[in-house]
Amino acid sequence: MNLPTNQIIFLRDVPSNIKVDLTSGWRHHYFDGSVTELSTFIRLIGDNKIYLLIPLFSNSKSLQSATLNLSEPFFVNNESNPDLIIKFILEQFKSSGFEIKLGTTITFYFKFKRVWFSYK
Repeated sequence: MNLPTNQIIFLRDVPSNIKVDLTSGWRHHYFDGSVTELSTFIRLIGDNKIYLLIPLFSNSKSLQSATLNLSEPFFVNNESNPDLIIKFILEQFKSSGFEIKLGTTITFYFKFKRVWFSYK
């Protein structure tokens, strides 16, 4: 299955004749600056590799802290459009109604795992 570069493909969008292998473990990638670091993250994905991502905000890097999931899981590869994903994440955050008090430290990160597609 090829991923388009002009839209976000969610896990629920995968056609029924395609199996998604989700057996790899979840990993976390924390961003130290802005969400624009997403471009670097995407560029570092190897050729022919696809990842399932969940964008999150938290008030710490502790996995035990409460998080705000900004989206259902979606797929990216090294050809994904970072500007499209950044716009989507910011729109999701804006529509969440979540407000950040001045001086509050917020951590943006992805929960991600490598996935494989095969035909059923």
